[in-house]
Amino acid sequence: MLRGGDPYKSRHRRRAKKVGAVGSFDKGDVDIRRAKQGGLCHYCGEVLEIDGPRKFQVDHFIPLSRGGTNMMTNIVCACPECNRDKGSKMPWEYRPARFAPGCRRD
Repeated sequence: MLRGGDPYKSRHRRRAKKVGAVGSFDKGDVDIRRAKQGGLCHYCGEVLEIDGPRKFQVDHFIPLSRGGTNMMTNIVCACPECNRDKGSKMPWEYRPARFAPGCRRD
């Protein structure tokens, strides 16, 4: 953790500012999001690890580089592999079947 700060807020705020994205979120928002997802990766459905080398990561559902915001409503929790593989793709480009018409986001 960063000295005296929230690692999610600091890291993502810098990235958002760089591309001109609005909004911010903090650890509490991430905790709410992870609970909403039932502790599962948003993309593959695997159990999210809280610590260790496979610790979950915060992903911008709509990437900052593609016009997404840095608000809580645009974040999801993902396993490191899904977050890495998705990169700057839109969710429906990364996992088309997961985001077909009629599928729920959560």
